Amino acid sequence: MSVETDSLAVRATGSSGDVDETTLDRLEQEIAELDALILAAVRQRTDIARSLATVEAEEHDDAASRFEDLGSDGPALDRMLARLSAHDSE
Repeated sequence: MSVETDSLAVRATGSSGDVDETTLDRLEQEIAELDALILAAVRQRTDIARSLATVEAEEHDDAASRFEDLGSDGPALDRMLARLSAHDSE
């Protein structure tokens, strides 16, 4: 198996035959825990961004540079997070 994202150049190689069932279960649990952390962080960031909604737009432009390490995906991530914070909380 080989997985690669555009700007992150993340790779996972190998096949399930190379790893025992216990290791697979542990890796799946780690992924589930990381997914939960990511969702919690996005929700927290969204809440904070909503509380800062009154801040002027030029300050938001500076935020895009925080994601420059992601290459062309950085601006896309910035726009996605901005859309999340623009929606009313459910």
